[in-house]
Amino acid sequence: MVIAGILFPIGFLIGLNRGYPAIVLASALVTLVVFPAWLIRGELGLFTILVWAGYLFALQAGFLLGGYCGLPAPDADLPEPDRAPRQETKPRPPQDGQAGPEQDSGK
Repeated sequence: MVIAGILFPIGFLIGLNRGYPAIVLASALVTLVVFPAWLIRGELGLFTILVWAGYLFALQAGFLLGGYCGLPAPDADLPEPDRAPRQETKPRPPQDGQAGPEQDSGK
């Protein structure tokens, strides 16, 4: 649990500063460190495989959160996703029975 608590901030820092190749390298490094240690100590089993998966989940969850927090602030001028993009206001001819600009002004 302590190791997962250390791997999460490491993944967070990788997500803030680096891209996906760095997290792949970090995941491979974690794998290459823990599996030989468990093999040497004779502890390799189903539970240790689940612990390894937990280590990778903690590392990659930190990476995802760091990548999200590292995004630039959204531009205030962008339209909402459910609205059409803004267009310059140019007079257009009326279509399909719509009122023209001269009829809207009340003249």
